[in-house]
Amino acid sequence: MRIKKANKTDKLSFDVDVVKKFIIDNPDAKIYLGCDSVRVKKKRVRYATVVCIHYAGHRGAKIFGNITYGIVQDAKLNRPINRMLEEVNHIVEMYELLEDVLVERIDDVGIHLDINPKKSEGSSIAHGAARGIIQSMIGVEPEFKPDAWAASYCSDRYANACS
Repeated sequence: MRIKKANKTDKLSFDVDVVKKFIIDNPDAKIYLGCDSVRVKKKRVRYATVVCIHYAGHRGAKIFGNITYGIVQDAKLNRPINRMLEEVNHIVEMYELLEDVLVERIDDVGIHLDINPKKSEGSSIAHGAARGIIQSMIGVEPEFKPDAWAASYCSDRYANACS
């Protein structure tokens, strides 16, 4: 898997028009958006946002990924609400870039968030806010861990592949 690292001049590491054409050319496919992040230094975060286009049946998927960097803004690193909500923001931005082709197929769109709803987990602090943002901005009920494979596996792979 080859990933182009985003830098200050890059907006996306893939061509949005290519993704749109791929979605249009595969009318039976399901489209999943996911994001994950990993701290790369004490105050630096790598965000990986993916668009997974899952072919109908058992024919696999095409994954487009984008890497961006940010600054950790959480006061408590074990309660990463700002980082989790920034992941949500990345997904909303990706949806908005693809909205003209996704809005017609909203029933085929899945939003996967790498947030654990269990209260014992640190990411759970962002669960309610993340759900509300996705429902109000996109109109889709998001999937959370453990059902959010596009975030937990695809985005995680992209986020950690740049290490």
